[in-house]
Amino acid sequence: MSITSERSVPADIFRIQATSVFPNMHNTFRIKAGNEDGQFFLRRSSNISAMLVMARPLIGPREHILDLEMVTQNSALSYRSSSLLRLTIIVGPYTF
Repeated sequence: MSITSERSVPADIFRIQATSVFPNMHNTFRIKAGNEDGQFFLRRSSNISAMLVMARPLIGPREHILDLEMVTQNSALSYRSSSLLRLTIIVGPYTF
């Protein structure tokens, strides 16, 4: 995905969501890699989704590669799975 340089913050930029919902499943979301400078955070929207939020303005041109993880678990069934999404964010050199 591409965004403009120096976008105002906080800015919702990407939603990660489970594709199916089963009873008694619990999903957790985290940024697994690519956020060493703390420029992004995940805000949980519901049990099945979270929003990636840009916390600080980004200066371009630059490329950010984030690994977003969703872990689904059900303790009663001893079930646990993990899904990983690699998101590439290209920041343009201009503010327009």
